[in-house]
Amino acid sequence: MPENPRLLDAYGRPVTLAALRQEHAAPQLTGVRQVWAETVAGGLTPQRLASLLQRAAEGDHYDYLTLAEEIEERDGHYRSVLGTRRMAVAGLAPVVEAAGDEARAVELADAVRELIRDPAFGDLVGDLLDALGKGFSAVEINWRVAGGQWLPAYAWRDPRFFQWDQATRHELRIRDAAGGVDGLPLPPYKFIVHVPRLKTGLPIRGGLARPAAWGYLFKAFTIKDWAAFLEVYGIPMRVGRYGDGATDEDIRKLVSAVANLGSDAAAVIHRSMEIEFQNAVGGGQGNAALFEAAAAFWDKQLSKIVLGQTASTEGTPGKLGNEQAQSDVREDLVKADAAQLAVTLNRDLVKPYIDLNFGPPPDGAYPRLLLHVPEPEDIAGLTTALKELVPLGLRVEQSVVRDKLGLPDPEDDAELLAAPHAAGPLEPPDPASAAAANQAGRCPGCGELHTALNQADAGTGFDDLDEIEAEALAEWEEQLRPLINPIRRLIEEAETYEDLLTGLDALLGKLESQQLMRDLGAALFKARGAGDGEGV
Repeated sequence: MPENPRLLDAYGRPVTLAALRQEHAAPQLTGVRQVWAETVAGGLTPQRLASLLQRAAEGDHYDYLTLAEEIEERDGHYRSVLGTRRMAVAGLAPVVEAAGDEARAVELADAVRELIRDPAFGDLVGDLLDALGKGFSAVEINWRVAGGQWLPAYAWRDPRFFQWDQATRHELRIRDAAGGVDGLPLPPYKFIVHVPRLKTGLPIRGGLARPAAWGYLFKAFTIKDWAAFLEVYGIPMRVGRYGDGATDEDIRKLVSAVANLGSDAAAVIHRSMEIEFQNAVGGGQGNAALFEAAAAFWDKQLSKIVLGQTASTEGTPGKLGNEQAQSDVREDLVKADAAQLAVTLNRDLVKPYIDLNFGPPPDGAYPRLLLHVPEPEDIAGLTTALKELVPLGLRVEQSVVRDKLGLPDPEDDAELLAAPHAAGPLEPPDPASAAAANQAGRCPGCGELHTALNQADAGTGFDDLDEIEAEALAEWEEQLRPLINPIRRLIEEAETYEDLLTGLDALLGKLESQQLMRDLGAALFKARGAGDGEGV
């Protein structure tokens, strides 16, 4: 493609095609972009961490990014919850929307769909989501021309290869000796830079690793103290006893035997000597729970920071609610992450790909890439609504219902489920035939003869029992709240299954059921009256 001076990136900078085939942020064996770095997490103290975070906010974030990487490697819980949040977005299905119905708009959308079918696109999404922890992520595009088409290859770059500009701390630049303290600008159409807006302020202060670093530090202190505690109280005390007539040589042998039992678990002593193993008793064993509780506390804080909640990470055998299906990440966080990542991909991938291969659209209408977050469907509510409304004449496409239920279209020769009484699918009746069927006392859908319980309502297709049922169910939430709320509070407060059983026994006889019994009695009385009236 010839040089096009009118080709501008999203920031209005002219694109130089010759620079697209060059690598600009590749690692170096020597220089400022080396992949090797000394550990930061080892020997970390609150003073060192505070200084490290302050330097990062001032522009020197090299050690902070190293620590962010090490926390993922050292803290299994943080790595797990951060991976969960990443996969909540990485697992979403990408959707491409055309800018219009014109042939040109459809052609551009099809081209983007072909682009994201590349398996490398999934890896690209995962690499960009590294920004959740560190505050930003940059992937370099190595363009190549094949068959007259510009095609991208993606190369994740270590975030330590970049720096923020000295003036605003909002423009990402390449660390390079030739660029001095401010680095080099990112060439247009060469980088996909994702900066999630997790909090307002400087991008380097927005990553999840920054608040997680404090939880990691204090949890590390807890684990270290716990290990020292177990070293003292977790191993039985070995006590060797010798008699009054023991010689110095006998005592030395006994000391050696007791020492060897610590590592070899085997020793040879004289029959007159005795070695006892004494377990630690008293406050030592009880205090072990304090360390476990402290470690669990910091794990909960990390879960709240990353997932927005702790319910999906606190399930343990014997705990109430462990079997409940819950969303791992708060739905609003998933939607926000997906929307922000889609903005990045449209700006730094879709636009360059379209411009290089098709030229900028005259109207500036590019196809739009979305990461679709499926909305949870109320299957029970949908089923009830269809059951009630379709017989009344509501016309609904089967394909729409199948999509909401997550069911595929049946094959032509597939064995289909059907209602037991129906010989086949019933077509909704037209209004004229429905009215005639009602006049004759027949079902509008199947044509069968039915006797209405109340002849006065025969023309409406809605009998007295239906009215009684609808009236009884109208206030079911208010009716059941005095019964459900105490049980719900008990479930939330119970620590174990045994606590729940004990609490349920205590609740018996205390639940307020009088109003529910009165309402049920009234509904039963009305139904009995309607039934007796049928023969009148």
